[in-house]
Amino acid sequence: RIESVEFSEGITESDLLQLIGNLLSPETDYQKLAPSEHVRFGKIALSATEPSGDSQEGKGNTLTLEDLSAAEIRILAEIYERAKKRQNFSIKGLSEMVSGLIGILREDINSFLLLSALQKKDRYTFTHSTNVCILNLAQAISLRIQGRLLHDIGIAGMLHDIGKLFIPEEILCKPARLDEEETALIRQHPVKGAEYLYAIPNIPPLAVTTAYEHHIDFAGGGYPRVSADWPLNLCSYITSISDVFDALRTRRSYQAPTELPECKKILQKISGTKLHPALTRHFLTLADSAALKGPFP
Repeated sequence: RIESVEFSEGITESDLLQLIGNLLSPETDYQKLAPSEHVRFGKIALSATEPSGDSQEGKGNTLTLEDLSAAEIRILAEIYERAKKRQNFSIKGLSEMVSGLIGILREDINSFLLLSALQKKDRYTFTHSTNVCILNLAQAISLRIQGRLLHDIGIAGMLHDIGKLFIPEEILCKPARLDEEETALIRQHPVKGAEYLYAIPNIPPLAVTTAYEHHIDFAGGGYPRVSADWPLNLCSYITSISDVFDALRTRRSYQAPTELPECKKILQKISGTKLHPALTRHFLTLADSAALKGPFP
């Protein structure tokens, strides 16, 4: 239940030994673990807007969609810029953003309207990554996944397509059908992304695995090619569904957005071949539930 530990100047050997003892003890109640003068515990959370003067005392700051869009562009732009140069990047901002999204979705699992707000930004590269993260988290929370695994599933969604930064932009944005050579280049992005993430300090291994596996089909096939008995990770199955759905419903250089009923038909059609059938049914149930609450983005 501790997501961050802060050490301040003046920390002593005694402080560290006490901390280690608490972490090693099976009797430690982490909810009641008191900080010392030089060691403080906390939760990772997305910075939000300052509360207005008339806000209720103790209510705290709330994350708005405008904040989310601004944070999305700033954080991902910095990561993508460093990735293009094959440089390391800090995962701190991304972790805070994912934690903020988890908080919103815990309030309302059907917060698909987040996607609509983000989609208004004409930045497909940014919004697709964030949308896949949101869809991943919605699926995972509804499956009662919690803790570090839930957080890592969100991180994996954010970074699943990072290998596309190493593909020429004229191919990614080409409005016409790709030729065989261009298709072969596009199909290298899972391997390129996984190789890049593998070398970045503090990247969850799940993000590396998902970057590599998210285009491998449930029934085999897809890319990269793997052995018939290759065990796909749960997060890769979840991300594949999120990736296909958001790609269908988003306007791109070569494709108009697909309406929700048609998206559902397509997902049902490829369920059991490209997509995990049980997880696809579960996702469609979530989509139906969100649509009942209002206009689906």
